[in-house]
Amino acid sequence: MLRSVLVCAALAATAGWFAAPAADARPASSGWYAEGGLGAVGFLPSAADDAKVGPAMDLRFGRDLFPWLSLGIYAAASSHLATVPAPPSGEWFQLYRGGADARLGGRFDRVALFVEGGVGVAVISSNVLDKVMITTPGKDLSLAVHAGAGLEYQLDNRHYALGLAADGFLEAQFASMKQVEGRFYLRYTY
Repeated sequence: MLRSVLVCAALAATAGWFAAPAADARPASSGWYAEGGLGAVGFLPSAADDAKVGPAMDLRFGRDLFPWLSLGIYAAASSHLATVPAPPSGEWFQLYRGGADARLGGRFDRVALFVEGGVGVAVISSNVLDKVMITTPGKDLSLAVHAGAGLEYQLDNRHYALGLAADGFLEAQFASMKQVEGRFYLRYTY
């Protein structure tokens, strides 16, 4: 009798397990997206002695073409204290960047890893770096290339994700000035 009860219970549990729908993780949204990020930009040698780390903000818009590839445009700005020999002293300059980029990545449940890279332009707002020959008189525009990587965490609402990213930038016309940017961002996918 006890054996019959155990067999029936095992059969009922097995049938219930097969009949229950699988609880799939909610997939991340894919399509048009917008990102807003805050972070910091620091300069690498040789410009590191002439400019301090400064706050930065980024805006990105684009489209996921496939789950592993997206194309977009970006606009970024950062503000820096120039540490060139006096005079002048206490001068600030802004670095503005804009361009297009591509992102390759993969998703592992709620976490996505990616690499990104792109090309655009950079503009310096001041001639304060002319003194150390990073910029030259009348030249405040440069070609800018960047590459980086990051990770993204999908929130319960499948349209939102939080991310961390780091990118390296090179502006060839500014004495090959190099920077590293770290940013925390919020992404919304439509």
